[in-house]
Amino acid sequence: MIIREKERRVEVAEQMRGGDGCIIKQLYEPAQMPPRARLLSEMRIEPGCSIGTHVHKGEYEIFFFKQGELVLNDNGEERVVHAGDMSICYDGEIHGLANHSEETALVYAVIVKTED
Repeated sequence: MIIREKERRVEVAEQMRGGDGCIIKQLYEPAQMPPRARLLSEMRIEPGCSIGTHVHKGEYEIFFFKQGELVLNDNGEERVVHAGDMSICYDGEIHGLANHSEETALVYAVIVKTED
């Protein structure tokens, strides 16, 4: 299956998960995803914007960092991540992202349910 960029839905999430500013997401529709996938998205995080710290329950999330520099809250520990890095937030863990740099960041996110 090939999903073209023009087939993705664009959504602007204001103060996502209690974060600052807005996150621009290009989302794949549920019918385009494997059965246990809840989210497949490319997220653009502008300078000064963030995704608030939140917990994942019954699912896990994988971030692939494509561009820029972000601060990842990884279970209460802040870590700087760069293009080429990847993170996993397992079921029951917490995370959040913030762009404190002067460059737009791009992140690919995948959320998978741990059970059907």
